[in-house]
Amino acid sequence: MAVNLVNVEQVSKVYGTRALLDGVSLGVSEGDRIGVVGRNGDGKTTLIRMLAKLEDADTGRVTHNGGLRLGVLTQH
Repeated sequence: MAVNLVNVEQVSKVYGTRALLDGVSLGVSEGDRIGVVGRNGDGKTTLIRMLAKLEDADTGRVTHNGGLRLGVLTQH
């Protein structure tokens, strides 16, 4: 069984009174390709920023294994 390079465990993020992410859990292993789809304002960028440890979750945790470094190329 492959070891996950990134683990997301019960992550939640709230802005004001709006819960953007609620109890999200996932694992990404070497060679995995993922896509994040949703409407504008649904938390896609927030999730990606959390995966790269550029933004903190309100609850839960994001862990990287094996000396992993992630970068994010933003769209402007």
